[in-house]
Amino acid sequence: MEKAIFIELKLEPKLAEALLLYLRQELRNAIHQQWHAARYLPVPEDSRCGAILRDAPHLAAQKKALGALKAALDRLS
Repeated sequence: MEKAIFIELKLEPKLAEALLLYLRQELRNAIHQQWHAARYLPVPEDSRCGAILRDAPHLAAQKKALGALKAALDRLS
């Protein structure tokens, strides 16, 4: 594995929830835009999201950021 970076971000819960919703919708939109692209049509639907994320590192990073944000918010509950 390549070297990893650690990012610390301090947000009020209300801002964190707003960011979570925004990033989630942006990720959905980005994946939806690629879903029916010619290059992904041969990929089975159950593998298509993974293929899109492998080809788009910025989306994979966004998905990881979403997971970290969601986990941090869950710890507050």
